[in-house]
Amino acid sequence: MPAASHQSRRHTYNDGTPYLPARGRNAERQPVEQWADASHAIIDLTTEPSVEEFLRVVQRELKIRGYSQKSQKSYRSVLRSFLAWYRHSLCEVTPDDVRDYLELLVDGGASTSHLSVSLSAIRTPFDKFCGLDCTRGFVTPRRRHKLPVVLSEVEVRRLLEAATSLRDKLLLGLMYAAGLRVSEVVRLQWEDLDFERNTMLVRQGKGHKDRLVMLPESFKPVLSKFSDLNANRGYLFPSEGRRSGRHLSPRTAQRAMQTAVALAGIRKPATCHSLRHSFATHMLEHGTDVRYIQKLLGHARLETTTIYAKVAVHKAGQIESPLDRIAGINQKERVQAIPEKPSVGTLRLSVARTFDDESGTRTALCHVEIVQATQSVELPGIVIRESRPGWLALDVPPLELWESALSRLTRPQRERISEPAFYDLLHRELSRRFLASG
Repeated sequence: MPAASHQSRRHTYNDGTPYLPARGRNAERQPVEQWADASHAIIDLTTEPSVEEFLRVVQRELKIRGYSQKSQKSYRSVLRSFLAWYRHSLCEVTPDDVRDYLELLVDGGASTSHLSVSLSAIRTPFDKFCGLDCTRGFVTPRRRHKLPVVLSEVEVRRLLEAATSLRDKLLLGLMYAAGLRVSEVVRLQWEDLDFERNTMLVRQGKGHKDRLVMLPESFKPVLSKFSDLNANRGYLFPSEGRRSGRHLSPRTAQRAMQTAVALAGIRKPATCHSLRHSFATHMLEHGTDVRYIQKLLGHARLETTTIYAKVAVHKAGQIESPLDRIAGINQKERVQAIPEKPSVGTLRLSVARTFDDESGTRTALCHVEIVQATQSVELPGIVIRESRPGWLALDVPPLELWESALSRLTRPQRERISEPAFYDLLHRELSRRFLASG
């Protein structure tokens, strides 16, 4: 190519058009166009639709756009409250109306997270779906930053020991061992467990994302055994009772956590999510890279994971499941953490009678007796059930039903019965006798 021709094309595009001049950050720009147009609205608000019709169309659009069922439920609840307060034409909602409603929520003591959800629930249908622009310029409320509730390793061990059934031990243990959310652990399926690679697949967690987490070695033998027994390869924690084919309710898992916290004598306001916080904090304390923890937790931003650096006490360690590390604590440390207490009497346990209840569940009445020098005191009403092979649940009546029996015991004996170790002993020994009787 001749030099002149090459020189003429040096500052042009392939079609000969000259290059646009370079623009700095302070260069004048065209104003941003409003993409939301009323002609693109999913429902014409000028036709005065009813509240039910408006909510039905909004829910359909939320479902089409991939919003989770939980988000759909939250948005529908907020919209019902807002429209019950507003009581005017839907096409006349103004920013001042929205501000008045949000101010009402603030005066009523609503949290910043509730305000954020309420603002999003109003903005999405009115602005994004209908082009009304009633929340333009609104800023998401500032969130309060609180430190997470973290259990110590000794407290986690006490918590797992206080779980009243094998199902609850696995449920709480997996949440701590792999940092799972309660909504993720109840949806685990047997096919998600890879015993060869020691991994678990979390399907469609928060943000519709799959991720791999560690399978704790401490639970691998019992999970492998139950995996062989469950040929249908359904949920790891199926719903019990009449709701067949469904997973355990997250609320049931939360109640199991509350029971274990009470029996373990833990005074912290611990919830299921506290096990996830404890997992991340203990991993960070034992030297695990924060980016690896971010990957295990499924956090989109690293800043979300680094909050655990504020509550972690760093020390050297290796990358492993914290549950496996707790299982390896030697007996000497265990005795130091939970000292042995003197005997306050003799406990006599037996499985009195085994039968199948109305639902076909194998059930047994248990005989529990406290033997004293001059008398024997029986604690009635204890029942053990096997909803499926190996999954045992111990039903212990409230202490109010034992009031007559407890009045005949000494004070040290009554105090011992109120401790988690007593219920752990009941579950362990009665389960062993129950399985032996079958």
